[in-house]
Amino acid sequence: MKRAVGIVLACLLAIALAFGNDDSAKVPRDAHKTPNTEAATQATNARLERVEKAMEIQQEQIEQLRQQLQTRDSIIQQLQQQVHEAQPVVTGAEQKADAKASNENAAVLLGVSNRASDLRSNEADTALNLQQAQESATAQEGPLAIRFKGITLTPGGFLDATGIYRTHNENADAISTLAGVPFSGTANSHLSEFRGTARETRLSLLAEGKIKDWKASGYAEFDFEGAAVTANEVESTGFQPRSRQLWGQVEFHNGLSVSGGQTWSLLTTNRSGIALRNEWVPETIDLQYVVGYNWARQFSLRVTKKFSDKFWAAIAAENPETTLNVINAPPNVFGFNTSSNAMTPVSAFTLSNTPGANGISTDLAPDLIGKVAFEPGWGHFEVKALGRFFRDRFGVRNQYTEGGGGGVAAILPLVKNKLDVILEGMAGVGIGRYASGLGPDVTLRPNATIVPLHELQTMAGIEAHPGLRLDLYLYGGDEYYRRAAYLNAAGLPVGYGSPRNNNSGCALQVPTAAQPCQAQTRNLWEVEPGFWYRFYKGPRGTVQWGMSYSYVYRQTWAGAGGLQPKGIENMVMSSFRYVLP
Repeated sequence: MKRAVGIVLACLLAIALAFGNDDSAKVPRDAHKTPNTEAATQATNARLERVEKAMEIQQEQIEQLRQQLQTRDSIIQQLQQQVHEAQPVVTGAEQKADAKASNENAAVLLGVSNRASDLRSNEADTALNLQQAQESATAQEGPLAIRFKGITLTPGGFLDATGIYRTHNENADAISTLAGVPFSGTANSHLSEFRGTARETRLSLLAEGKIKDWKASGYAEFDFEGAAVTANEVESTGFQPRSRQLWGQVEFHNGLSVSGGQTWSLLTTNRSGIALRNEWVPETIDLQYVVGYNWARQFSLRVTKKFSDKFWAAIAAENPETTLNVINAPPNVFGFNTSSNAMTPVSAFTLSNTPGANGISTDLAPDLIGKVAFEPGWGHFEVKALGRFFRDRFGVRNQYTEGGGGGVAAILPLVKNKLDVILEGMAGVGIGRYASGLGPDVTLRPNATIVPLHELQTMAGIEAHPGLRLDLYLYGGDEYYRRAAYLNAAGLPVGYGSPRNNNSGCALQVPTAAQPCQAQTRNLWEVEPGFWYRFYKGPRGTVQWGMSYSYVYRQTWAGAGGLQPKGIENMVMSSFRYVLP
């Protein structure tokens, strides 16, 4: 840049000199010498001297710039040479640094590996110490299961103390007579009921073993709610000691299982899959559970197939029983548990020929039940079907008819392990005994032919588990029984729910022959909230306390004069339990 400036200045100076040398300079000085001319010449000479001096200064500056440029080029060449000579040194230094870093990383990794090994060793030592502590505790406290000749025996159950209060007397223990809620105006409607009981106490024993590659198991479960004279097989056997469950089962490796004995009915909803001891049972203190709940505990032969982790199917043949409700029935109808032939002779069933004792209906064939269950990824769903066969004897012949129904159920986990919704329902004819209300299965025409009643049973529930200690529940259900009304030759109502029924005595403390109570239930519904709180749950068992409240409403079919009696019940139950580990 400075070199360019110097060249430009030299060019300007040359131009100025060119314009300063005009023709008058060629004339001899002496030819034109005058005083004025001499003065002008002197001035011009002075200017030229100044210009020459300026050019000399400029030339010096140009030379200095040239020398600086040469010096800079030399320095750049020296620097490039130094960089070229230093490259091997840099490369070596980098290699040494990389090697050092690699060694440091290897040392760090070795330290981490050693630390992990130490942690694994400590974890193994801790697990071993824990196992030894558990074995020591087990040795001191006793095993949870007993090994006997290759079979594992596991005891279970709980000890229970229950308090019961009802605003209207049902003459019931912890098993409410929901279909027998007293009508308003009767003596029992004016009497409350309080009692304490320990009969819910339950004992069980599970036996498990291997036969080749099969799993064999058996289960026995008892409580003390049996009643000798009034024992029956309507929904759950009541013979003493009351056998809730008594069954054996073989499970094969291909997903097939076969069971036999007294079990929960296949109609009972399962929590998951279809397996014994995996039934969904309401958490209620009341052992009659809740209106609309489909269940039974009875003899059963069952075959179950697990097709996958999402689909199961089962069929069962189960013990039959028939409940009858009829007004003005023809005389000498045989075959039902209340018929005279069911009371005699005295047997292991009736225990007495005292009038009013319960017998066993003489049914033709077992109840047939089928069910499929599927779990598509969220929730548990079931579809079930029931087939029934009824028979009685009137005059000189036996009479037959069929019944049955279908149902669905679902358990929906709205919040995993925190909140479940339970839904189930069943509709059909002759299915009354398969719900907690224990309504009638059939009625009769005037000629004693059997008429299965149309019925609908529904139930819904919510179960919440806000913490490890607390369980909350709310259940509600409804059962509906359709009319089947007839008139006999005398013009008297026969069957079920006749609008000519005489209900005038239903509000009396003691009905009379002139004022009887012929009211029959139209529908029954219930709402039941409750809770369980665990004070302790651990290796020594569970100590828990629960309470429940129940509101039951019983509505009847309107009879003569539009009289339609009703019954209302309020119940409070409290239970304190120690559950065996």
